[in-house]
Amino acid sequence: MDFTIKPADEYPIPDKLTTFSEGFYYTLQTLPTWRESEATGNGNNIRNFEKLRDRHQGNWGDPPLTVIDDKLVQYTLKRIVEKTNNTPSTVNRAVSTIKTVLNLCAKHGYIPFVPRIDRMKVEGKRPTPHYRKEQVERLIQIARERGDDTMAQAIEMSAFSGIRQAEMRRLRVWDIDFHKKVFLIGGTPESRAKGRKYRAVPIHDRLLPTLEVRAASSRPMKSYIFDEYRDRYHLSRDWEKCRDRLAMEDRTIQDGHVWRGLRNSYITWALSIGIPTMTVCKWAGHASVTVTEGYYDHDSVRDNANANRM
Repeated sequence: MDFTIKPADEYPIPDKLTTFSEGFYYTLQTLPTWRESEATGNGNNIRNFEKLRDRHQGNWGDPPLTVIDDKLVQYTLKRIVEKTNNTPSTVNRAVSTIKTVLNLCAKHGYIPFVPRIDRMKVEGKRPTPHYRKEQVERLIQIARERGDDTMAQAIEMSAFSGIRQAEMRRLRVWDIDFHKKVFLIGGTPESRAKGRKYRAVPIHDRLLPTLEVRAASSRPMKSYIFDEYRDRYHLSRDWEKCRDRLAMEDRTIQDGHVWRGLRNSYITWALSIGIPTMTVCKWAGHASVTVTEGYYDHDSVRDNANANRM
């Protein structure tokens, strides 16, 4: 199905919506936040829709809007987890997409009501292991030994900013305020001027030289800071080579040590030097301070209080 976003005046408002795909496309065309996020490459809704639609994975295909309920959604999410490498936490993102479509369709009278739909339960969720300061420095060194300065800079960026991998890959020149030394995560300059929420993340001094060079050399039409890693595959490929090399040298590195651990390292280090939990929560973009308090290992925070100075 073609999900090209048309100009608002070229999209005819339908008299009725029958299937989920029709409701999805209607939402994509008419909901401003969806239009903006997909147009800027920051949206995940089309990807979520494709996961749900994929009949080859035993998923729901394209059901009528009026038959979608919690039972169908839970069955579909379970099938996605069983048939793919996705975790329950990952597939739960599709629930937000489903709810948004149903809410908008109900609001505009295409369906009579919105059924209650819950997220898939995540049992025994554990935090991704973080890296010690010396391990991060060694990862950076390994990348440089391989002649891969881009990966070295990406590792450094993640570990000393705490921004998510997707946020780093989408980072553009206009998302950096060099005067205030902050990243502006979320939205575009235009949407921020109109009051759209975003979060300001402080830029560590050691990142400034890299950012200044990359900002000055970015291509004007795209202006991505890490244009080399717009494709997640290339980042994952280069990262795994560095991480596997570190695992050969350091027996404490296990399968659970993944890229996300760099972000966790930043948050752990921030807590370890006494930065208020609420402040760290805002920098990290957590939904609540409970996530910051409960998701990270406070025993390791205390152990690293003196060793891991940011």
